Amino acid sequence: MRKEITVTGLDIGSSRVSALAALIGPRGALDILAQASQGSRGISRGAVVSLAEAVKSVSGVMNKICTKAPRRPGDIYVNISGESIKGGISRGMIPLSSRGREITRPDMTRCVNAAGTIHLSFDREIVHKIVQRFSVDDEPPVKNPMGLYASRLACEAYIITANANHIQNIYKCVNNAGYDIKEIVFTGIADGSSLLTPEEREEGALLLDMGASLTEVSVFADGALADLEVVLIGGDDIKGGFKDSPEFAGIIARVKSKLENLSKAGKKIRAVTITGGVSFNDGIVEFLEERLVLRSRWAWQKK
Repeated sequence: MRKEITVTGLDIGSSRVSALAALIGPRGALDILAQASQGSRGISRGAVVSLAEAVKSVSGVMNKICTKAPRRPGDIYVNISGESIKGGISRGMIPLSSRGREITRPDMTRCVNAAGTIHLSFDREIVHKIVQRFSVDDEPPVKNPMGLYASRLACEAYIITANANHIQNIYKCVNNAGYDIKEIVFTGIADGSSLLTPEEREEGALLLDMGASLTEVSVFADGALADLEVVLIGGDDIKGGFKDSPEFAGIIARVKSKLENLSKAGKKIRAVTITGGVSFNDGIVEFLEERLVLRSRWAWQKK
């Protein structure tokens, strides 16, 4: 049986910095130990623009967590978002045996690493390698090829990259606040894991996260993130009511184009979920349903 572990999530946003510490029991039960949030400074559209101010913001929230939690937070999971986030499909293949043999876990890891061997400019780093599907020999795709016999193993993965300096600045911000980062996670993946059910991610869902300075569009299919887009428009850019805002109209156009392209590509989207600060506006779900003409095709929900 697994031991209980303490995990801490740190969300560094342009308007707020928030953190949550939780105890995960041996059977996976989650017990929230502490949570805290405060206004953010030194962060603009997901990027650190003033290290000193950003460190103060992170320190303030983490100090609150320390006073509430029974133990000091250790390894921390931190979000990353912003214009530098990009995603794309990559494929990898490894030979196994001319006569075929059983596929092992290390074989799957090597295949995913092969898919992640992509040409990157010197200023970019891989943040995530998300497996979409495996295939063995010339057979139809499978989700888990473990234990199957094959002569070669191939996979298709969605690779998320970010500007290397963007990543390093997040590490330095948290480190200077006195804490260690366990892993950096794209905000869309974190949102999808917490807001969407496994069934929604499996059947096809679009998650629209509209924050203060960014809008992130994350598409989930077959249980995993399949596409993303970051728009440099957020609630702070919308002047007046959202119904008459050209900036909001621009977001709607981008989302509508994304949905249409997904439909043409044969990807099914069963639900569209909106979250973030902008989602608190009264009537926004009904307005989006009307403008995107989605009422008869997708189920809208706000979380």
